[in-house]
Amino acid sequence: MIKQTEHMNKTAEHKETYREVAREAMVAFPDRRKYLVVEDDFTLQSIWEHIIQSVDSHAIIRWARSEEGAEKLINDREKIEDPFDFVIVDIMLVGEKTGIDLWQKYKNNGLVFLFASALSERKFSQMIGEDKDNFPIRLRKPLYIPDCVHTLKTLIS
Repeated sequence: MIKQTEHMNKTAEHKETYREVAREAMVAFPDRRKYLVVEDDFTLQSIWEHIIQSVDSHAIIRWARSEEGAEKLINDREKIEDPFDFVIVDIMLVGEKTGIDLWQKYKNNGLVFLFASALSERKFSQMIGEDKDNFPIRLRKPLYIPDCVHTLKTLIS
């Protein structure tokens, strides 16, 4: 009986935490930069948070594991007229769609895309296509933190 009660309490805590995150996701933060990290490898979460917060200590960071999840978060931010400033995205994600699909859908919406990928420059260019005017920034995996920090600092300055 005690274990069942503990489980119910943890479930209730998890639901409340989820509600808080969902409410916060729909609040406008006009004075803070917003970052969407679209990555199916959650072992990189602490690394990305370190990189982003070392450059922008007041950053709002949201996470998605799939193109579909990222699309929902992007649309939610656009509904409240407070879009993401940066989308950091892996190419291969959970689900059928890729980070490139996400970029192709939103590349003309004013979002700055940074791809994190282990693909060669040539393969990455082939996947992106001929759109040289909107060519996204690419960060090489495995991530080299100083390069990532430098790239973000350059973008926000």
